[in-house]
Amino acid sequence: IVHFINAKKLTTVPFPFPFAQMVWIMICFFSLVPVPLVCAMYLELHKGVFYTFLCVFVFWSVHYIAVEIEMPFGDDPNDLPLERVNRDFNKSLLSLLQPQAQKVPTIHLETVRRS
Repeated sequence: IVHFINAKKLTTVPFPFPFAQMVWIMICFFSLVPVPLVCAMYLELHKGVFYTFLCVFVFWSVHYIAVEIEMPFGDDPNDLPLERVNRDFNKSLLSLLQPQAQKVPTIHLETVRRS
């Protein structure tokens, strides 16, 4: 039940919208501005473009991973399998209704004192 409540918190506590927008703006800014600076630093166009593309690609990749982690529930292939989790949880609850689960275990004090 604790894990269920923790998973429910992910949907009720939103990621701060201004922070998410600022990260997106900074990545867009970083996608455009460093190209001429890096090209001037390396004095060769193809090296500057390659290194800038590499850095920008990594930043956008991390951004999209964060977006996917922010909303793990849905129909995407990488989302959490909520139907299976719900089915397993219901099976666990049904197992508590079995007669074997209704019996309180007994403790023999003689056995406890010997060990």
